[in-house]
Amino acid sequence: MLNWGIMGAGGIARVFCNGLRFSKTGQAAAVASQTPDKLNSLADDFSIPKRYSTYEALLQDPEIDVIYVSTIHPLHAEWAIKAAEAGKHLLVEKPIGMNSTETAAMVDAAAKHDVFLMEAFMYRCHPQTQKLAQLVRDGAIGEVRMIRSVFSYYTPPSATSRAYNKELGDSAILDVGGYPASMARLLAGAAAGRPFLEPTQVKALGKVSPSGVDLYTAATLQFENDIVAEIICGVACQMPVEVSVYGEEGMISVPNPWLPSTPARSAKKALPLDTPFPSTMIELTPRGSQTAQQIVIEPDRDLFTYEADMVAAHIADRQAPAMSWDDTLGNMRLLDRWREEIGAA
Repeated sequence: MLNWGIMGAGGIARVFCNGLRFSKTGQAAAVASQTPDKLNSLADDFSIPKRYSTYEALLQDPEIDVIYVSTIHPLHAEWAIKAAEAGKHLLVEKPIGMNSTETAAMVDAAAKHDVFLMEAFMYRCHPQTQKLAQLVRDGAIGEVRMIRSVFSYYTPPSATSRAYNKELGDSAILDVGGYPASMARLLAGAAAGRPFLEPTQVKALGKVSPSGVDLYTAATLQFENDIVAEIICGVACQMPVEVSVYGEEGMISVPNPWLPSTPARSAKKALPLDTPFPSTMIELTPRGSQTAQQIVIEPDRDLFTYEADMVAAHIADRQAPAMSWDDTLGNMRLLDRWREEIGAA
């Protein structure tokens, strides 16, 4: 049983702690936050026995095995590297760093100090995503031609909003762009029988605020196997989230690609242990058919439980197949290129 230390006490930390409650491989053993109200609320709501007012104190706790870094984005690299130096294994919220240079430094620290490191793309750990990649690998729709991957939402402009604050490290691409980017790379790789592929070309347009925050943007990627992908993200544009894969023999659609089998909003509180996990589905429409075949996935865990269990299952390997170090580095390089293309770098 892994003892998790939670670094940061914001909304995503609450969602992760709820997922840990359903895990048989780990438990939330300590939390650290520099905001007393959030620290005490998280510890009380999820029955976390230890609470620290500094991140340093959490890293000095010898009983903590793995650190979940859920601070604001600009602090990820600093504290992940310090945690690696302290011999702690790591799950770091996405984006793992502000750019590929920071990401490379974190990977180097993990390798040097022989600790586990994974970027927290939780959807990669879910059986729905694994099934989707398998369908593509197996040629369920023949040769893949195009991919469309979207994660965009609208939040009102505000001086206090994280989504509009460059100093907090946020932007459409950094906040949610990593999802469609990583999915496109995963599926292009699956079509080639590889874990992922890097795009050979990246073209993008988008809206950037006067403060330099990218608000909504679309990029077109081309891969070496001639697959073309459209990836879209935004914090100021409400769109249906989706993933669609188009091939010679049909199409595959995923209506809920990013948050399957988790009651996302209510998961910020401790849910009863008998909470049912909603089923999810993949829709496959053969060429020439008007009717989609529904492939239903029946999960036995919360989405974030799958993520925590993925860490436990591969901690001895120091990397997990859901999001390897090379995969994370490639994804951050793509986000760098995307931001540069629209003038937000």
